Amino acid sequence: MTPVRAMTATLRPGINIYTRAIDGVTGMMAATGAAPPLRDVAREIAVPLDQLRRVFPDECALLAAMAENAMLLLHHTFIEVITRVDPDDPVAQFTALADAYVEWGVRYPREFRVIGQMPASIFEANAQLLRYEQSIHELMLKILQRGRELGLVSAGGDLQTFISLAHTYAYGVVSKMLMGDLARWNPGMTDREAARHNLHVFIQQFLRVGA
Repeated sequence: MTPVRAMTATLRPGINIYTRAIDGVTGMMAATGAAPPLRDVAREIAVPLDQLRRVFPDECALLAAMAENAMLLLHHTFIEVITRVDPDDPVAQFTALADAYVEWGVRYPREFRVIGQMPASIFEANAQLLRYEQSIHELMLKILQRGRELGLVSAGGDLQTFISLAHTYAYGVVSKMLMGDLARWNPGMTDREAARHNLHVFIQQFLRVGA
């Protein structure tokens, strides 16, 4: 009997190439920091270039699909983590998003690095990526606004600016974590624990929780 995976690959070659191409280009970009030509990706995944072009006409199409996959993984991680938190505690929810970002970096380090290297033009030219990014920002803003209404978040300060700063800080923290260069600044903690701890402190201090 034909194995299920082999049968799927035979009956749905386009999907098989799609998945292999995304995995291949993600690994190549994580290793080199540069977007490879389509012909190099075809060689990496052992697929004829003309077949790959039927799925991805050019490098931009492949990079956009790869970024969409990475953002989808981030969304799934957010949902998984935030559902464990008290829905009536906005500050805990926002902190859970920070934890989810750390977990995304731990589970999908290649995707984390690739998204960090992605030119803004790729995002701006892709409506799906913009929707993913915007939905995350809207979720963060709604949580913080709810916290302010409940008196759990300081009434002062620009929440949009805080979200921008939080994203920049979180990216730096997770990058240091993946480099293995965070624990030494937080004695007694692993890099993962230090990342979560540092983000928690940032959130509490910057929002002046309970002030």
